[in-house]
Amino acid sequence: MSGVQSAGRAFALLEALGSEPLSLTELARRVGLPVSTAARLLGTLEELGAIERLEGNAYRIGPSILQMASGLDLVSRLQAAAKGELEQLSEQAKEAAGLSVPVGRQMHFVAQVGSSQPVQVRDWVGARLPMHLVAAGLLALAYQDERFVEEYLSGDLDSPTPFSVVRPAQILLRLEAVRRDGFAWTREELETDINSVAAPVFSRDGSFVGALHLHGPASRFPGSGHQVFEREILRAASRLSKAIRGIG
Repeated sequence: MSGVQSAGRAFALLEALGSEPLSLTELARRVGLPVSTAARLLGTLEELGAIERLEGNAYRIGPSILQMASGLDLVSRLQAAAKGELEQLSEQAKEAAGLSVPVGRQMHFVAQVGSSQPVQVRDWVGARLPMHLVAAGLLALAYQDERFVEEYLSGDLDSPTPFSVVRPAQILLRLEAVRRDGFAWTREELETDINSVAAPVFSRDGSFVGALHLHGPASRFPGSGHQVFEREILRAASRLSKAIRGIG
């Protein structure tokens, strides 16, 4: 059985379980598979946490699928709630404003509002970037547990520019500053001539769920106005945190 065929059949099983728990025999019948094939695929899905077995050998959607769905719902709500804040930030700063969320060891950029400047930074929406190279990622690391940070820093850390900070001791000091100040800066660490500042967004239980950020060419951003940008992005992130309370 090819990988594509197996994936298609596994998806069909998950789709069949979307409405109600079903037995192995009923699942096999609904998706048109031999019972032995359905059992093998269900075993794999169960190991991955995509489904779980109930008493009486019925199956239902499992915790990993529910968690993924919840995460997607949170991102969509964050995007909707952040729209006005991003527009206001971009207008105030005359630079690009964005929203990103943590995904594994990376920050996933999910929204951006461009600036009115003739020279702009690229649109980062859809990009997934290493945490240590972007201001939003430093926030994510600062609010992670110690084990996650230790494992992250023990891995290979990309260094795309001469200004990239990759020494674990230096990064740990930066994380302490983030927790003290509530914001993070990166200066030409992902790409030369791009600076960024970010502030954290928290859910009702205090969990870090994402970051608002401003970024622009180093030749003009932040210039002499870094304290103004810090103040404005902290205020915007605080308002967004209040707006999403109850969805984290």
